[in-house]
Amino acid sequence: MMSTRTVLAVCGLLAGALLLLPAQVDVAPGAQASHRGDILCPTGPPPTRDGVFALEEYAENFFDPQTKILISFHCLEDSNRTMHVGLISPWQGWTEMRFQATDEWDGSYNAVRLAMSGGEVQAVDGYVEGATTRFADDRAIGGTYDLIGATGALGSERNVYEFGFPLFSADAYDSQLTLNGSFYFQLAYATDEGPFMESEPHFIQIGQFISPGEPTSLELTLPPGGVALEVAEVIVTLRDERGQPLSLRPVSAFVQTTFGFLDLGVSTTSAQGVASFEYAPRDEGSYLVGAAFPGEDGHLASVSWFSLVVTSVGEGFSLLPRDLAIIQTLIVLVLGLVWGTYGYSLFIVRQAMRASQKEGGSRDEATPHE
Repeated sequence: MMSTRTVLAVCGLLAGALLLLPAQVDVAPGAQASHRGDILCPTGPPPTRDGVFALEEYAENFFDPQTKILISFHCLEDSNRTMHVGLISPWQGWTEMRFQATDEWDGSYNAVRLAMSGGEVQAVDGYVEGATTRFADDRAIGGTYDLIGATGALGSERNVYEFGFPLFSADAYDSQLTLNGSFYFQLAYATDEGPFMESEPHFIQIGQFISPGEPTSLELTLPPGGVALEVAEVIVTLRDERGQPLSLRPVSAFVQTTFGFLDLGVSTTSAQGVASFEYAPRDEGSYLVGAAFPGEDGHLASVSWFSLVVTSVGEGFSLLPRDLAIIQTLIVLVLGLVWGTYGYSLFIVRQAMRASQKEGGSRDEATPHE
């Protein structure tokens, strides 16, 4: 039998192992509009698909923190179980929405790709097989296009898309859902070669009653122009549909880069509904700056975009902060001293070697030969 000390030690090890086990990750977002948990697709009159995004047309929306896409939902109780979707996307290539294809999840998605070209919306109905995760055009694999009234509007800072699609389709490469969920959906940016950035999978339930959330708006204020490496203050103001400021609400800010988005952080709005962020562009050019409110306590999510134009580094503008410039100067002086000492030492050694060679030659001349 084990002693009491051994039993206690084993119990301690087991408890430690349990504490080290990873916690279950809930992929469902924390809050949307007036409720918590899964995103809902409420029923009611269909929105107007005109490429003009109006939050009051949709009772539910969700801002994805990874792709920075704002998506809104609305469902109909018709024979095809039509879902209406509105998207606000900062991406100038393909914006992709994926929706679970079958009641029993096998990793496959019904996928819709949208892009603006020449002022017109391009829409592709596709399929993403779970085993390959590659996008395929429905028509190329024997399916049909089931998209309904895809429209879009091109903006200088973002694109707006609206479309519908059946949740209960006769096409084997579209959604064939008979239940109400929860179902997976996903958002992505894509190029012709494949996905560039994907969101985490999120949960949605179909046809559930929900009290409509109150629309909100974000005003994003930036300096008219800046100089590279100078700090720019980004001002964000959050208001409700009556134009009144919303205080003590979380808002985030971010900047689009070549490799995705640089998050500037999350701040809480003041009594005037204002939050501020700092950003120092590294190079000249145009930077797409965004801000988002994720929605909570009966208020819908909202997003705003603005282009910050940055000029080249001005005259006398240090490429390093003052303290770092001083350190840089000291490093240059130290390295100069080291190389100077090395050069002087090399000179002394070479002089000594020459002197030694001359002395050896003189001795050879003075030695008599037999």
